[in-house]
Amino acid sequence: MDHHKYDIAIVGMGCAGSHVLLQLLDNPSTRDIKILVLDDFQADSQEKTWSYWEKGNGKWDHLTSHIWPHGAFYTNRVSIEFDLHPYQYKTIESRDFIAFAKAKLQQHPNCTYVNARVEAHVAGTPVVLKTKEMEYQADLVLDSRVPTAFYQDDQATTLKQHFLGWKIKTAVASFDPSSFVMMDYRIQDQGTTSFIYILPTSEREALVEFTYFSPEIVSNKRYEDFIREYLSTHTNIKDFEIIGQEQGIVPMSTYRFDQHHEGNLYKIGTAGGWVKASTGYSFKMSEKRAKILVANYVANRDLDSGMQKKRFQLYDEIMLDVLSDHNDRGHLLFENLYKNNPITRILSFLDEETSFSQELKIMFPLTSMPFIKGFFRRILQ
Repeated sequence: MDHHKYDIAIVGMGCAGSHVLLQLLDNPSTRDIKILVLDDFQADSQEKTWSYWEKGNGKWDHLTSHIWPHGAFYTNRVSIEFDLHPYQYKTIESRDFIAFAKAKLQQHPNCTYVNARVEAHVAGTPVVLKTKEMEYQADLVLDSRVPTAFYQDDQATTLKQHFLGWKIKTAVASFDPSSFVMMDYRIQDQGTTSFIYILPTSEREALVEFTYFSPEIVSNKRYEDFIREYLSTHTNIKDFEIIGQEQGIVPMSTYRFDQHHEGNLYKIGTAGGWVKASTGYSFKMSEKRAKILVANYVANRDLDSGMQKKRFQLYDEIMLDVLSDHNDRGHLLFENLYKNNPITRILSFLDEETSFSQELKIMFPLTSMPFIKGFFRRILQ
C-alpha cells in the first residue's frame, strides 16, 4: 500500500481544489511532498465562467478571457456608472483555469492525478479514501464534497444564487466591451431579489444573464423570458443569435460548514464555506483562503486559523437575513449600498479588506428596520 500513500490528497479539482494545488506547488516548503488529486471529471461541470475583481495586473491575467475597467448598476430610480480604478473586473473560463492547474500537476514528479470518484472515507491517521477500484491513504485530505447534511439543514439562513445566461451575438454593434453591468434591477421577477448581469466581450457579443438571490429555483423558461423582456425593453437589440448558454446554482448560506472538518479531513471550497455568503463570489475568496490554508499547513497551525474575521461573518449573516426575510426588497438594499459608497469601498468591503471605520460608512446607509433586526438577532444568538 506504500505506493498509494500520500502526504496530501485533494478531493475534487474545481475552483478550490485547483487553487490549493497551485499554492502547494508554488510554495518552496511543500514542493517535495506527495500529492494525490482525485477528481471525477465530467466535461460539462467545467463549462463555467468565474468573474472577480482585483487591483491592477494579476496572477491569472494570462488566462483571463476579458477585463473591464468600468461598470454600472441600475434600478428604476438610479443609474450609476463607475470607473473601477485601481480595480479591474475580470473573467476566466473554468476549463482554462483547471487545465492550467492540471498541466502544473502533470509536470510535477510528486503529484498523481486519478480520474475517480471517492465513494467513502475512513477517518484516522492516515485517512483512507475509497474509490470503486482502489484505496488510497493520505496524512491530510482536503475535501471539496459538499456534506449531505447541508441540504437537509433547516436552521441556517440559506438562499441560492441561481442563474441562466445566454451568450449572444448581435447583428450590429450593441455593447461597450470596456464596461460590464453588475446589477440591473429594471427587470425583476416580482417578489424576489433578481436582476440582469451583462458581460460584453466585444461590440457584438456578450453574456446576458438573469440572476436570482432567492430560496427557490425556477424553470429555464422563466429565466429566458426575462432575458428576452430585458433585451426588447432596455436595449436597442433587435436581431441576435444565441451562441452559448451558462447556468448554475451557488449556495449563499450561514451554514457552519466548518463543523464537518473531521480530524485530518478538512473541507474546502463550497464545502468549507469558502463562497462569500452575501454575494456568491468564490474565485478570489478561494485563492485567498487556499493561500492561508497552505501557510497554516507549513507553519503547523490549525488549518482554519485566520480564515475569516468574525465581524465579516456577522455582516454576511445580517445581509442574508435581510435578503431572506425581505426578498422582495433586496434591490433597495443594493441600491443604498451602491448609491452611498464609492465602488472601491464596496469592492474592498466584499474582499474583507476594509477597516472598521470604513465598514461603519457602508453600514449606516443600510440601517433600515430589517437590517437593525437582523443585527440584533445575530449578536444575541
